[in-house]
Amino acid sequence: MKTDITVVKASHLQPFISFLDKVGAPLDRLLNQVNLNADYFSNKDNLIAEAPFWSLLENASNSQGIEDLGFQVTEQLSLDSFGVFGAKVMQADSLYQALTTFISDMGQQSNCPPFWLMEQGAFVWFCRLGTQGIKKGHWPIEQHVISLMIQLVRGFTTATWTPPKVHLQTHTLKGADNTASFSNSQILINKAFTGICISKSLLLNGAVIKPKDRVAEEVAHQMTISTVNSHVIKELLMQSCANQPLNAQQIANSLGLNIRHMQRLLKEEGCSYRELSEQVLFKQSQVMLSTEQLSVLEVALALGYSDAANFTRAFKRWSGLSPTQYKLLLN
Repeated sequence: MKTDITVVKASHLQPFISFLDKVGAPLDRLLNQVNLNADYFSNKDNLIAEAPFWSLLENASNSQGIEDLGFQVTEQLSLDSFGVFGAKVMQADSLYQALTTFISDMGQQSNCPPFWLMEQGAFVWFCRLGTQGIKKGHWPIEQHVISLMIQLVRGFTTATWTPPKVHLQTHTLKGADNTASFSNSQILINKAFTGICISKSLLLNGAVIKPKDRVAEEVAHQMTISTVNSHVIKELLMQSCANQPLNAQQIANSLGLNIRHMQRLLKEEGCSYRELSEQVLFKQSQVMLSTEQLSVLEVALALGYSDAANFTRAFKRWSGLSPTQYKLLLN
């Protein structure tokens, strides 16, 4: 059975990092516990593996005594707080268009299973399956996602709208007593999918407040996040090259995987970690060597090599040219 590595853009997780920092949680320790680094969240388009981040939220919820962590974070935000994606959703002409935009564009934010709409009489259900198989942190994430779905509808109704019915996949409602999201809702737990019930009479509602700036051009350049594991790992390698190069063990840790498991997933796709790593290093080295201000030694050290000689041998194997010859060719 194939296992997919599920990831999400940092823009969806940054509010949690900001909240935990604001309440004085030991953020560095919490991140270290799950092999994540604060630098990963510096770029809103960086991909973060779901499994370790879910674990972080459960650890934070337990250690800080914040049972409603997902509710607290997400209920304070409007959907357009979540970057270009959220702004585009909130610029829709109607609630129905906003829902369909959310569903169609979510693949640019995460490679988790999709959301969908399901009709039932005078109502439509806004549904989500979510990533299966990750147990730790499931409830804080369920809080976040259901609140996000409700916040979308509130953007086209009222700030206090609540769904008449809610389905949750979780087996608990711990921490949900005081949440505004469920104040007048009938809640059913242990369901096959997460969902909120919306009256069809609301679907033509326009946005209460639309974002001022148009974002169509920026959205057009966003790509769907691959569900192919080698593509995901290659993207994470590119991110690490832009900050601090990571080895195979560190990449596996950041994904919440055993290194042998990661290597097995790649082997199933006919490639290896070394092949992906060298593809990324070659591409990054070409970019850096094209910068006149950087010497060969500086490029080598930035990419994690101990000296220029080792880097030169690798670059010559990739391109047939030495780094110096490559720089001369460019000039």
